[in-house]
Amino acid sequence: MAAHLVLELTAEPRAASRARREVGRWLASLCGAEHACETASDLVLAVNEAVSNSVEHAYGDDPLGADGTVTLRAEVQRPGPRVRVQVSDHGCWRDPPEDNGHRGRGLLMITACAEDVSVRPGADGTTVTLHRTLGRCPGVCTT
Repeated sequence: MAAHLVLELTAEPRAASRARREVGRWLASLCGAEHACETASDLVLAVNEAVSNSVEHAYGDDPLGADGTVTLRAEVQRPGPRVRVQVSDHGCWRDPPEDNGHRGRGLLMITACAEDVSVRPGADGTTVTLHRTLGRCPGVCTT
């Protein structure tokens, strides 16, 4: 079980599925189980939304022409155990449109799945940081 996970993802739609897969495996290893617990599953959903938002919104129509990468860093923090996940891009912040129609709920989903969330847009891109304390998984108490 690794205490850290770092992924460099190309800003393309399949980045979210890779992030889900890798974060799910990492969290399952923390839980000491074959599959991640319910709390970890919530984190996987939050990561999916954060990565998807970076891919879709940060780089416009040409992700590869603007250093189109998304970096995911996850770590276990003590006491807790608490997981901290950062999803960063190097694109431009875009204010959401007034009428998103049926879309625009990604940050709401992230907030619902984590204990605290921060979004920091800046000149070098945007970083979403989320934290969540893991549940009573068998492996969590022994690490």
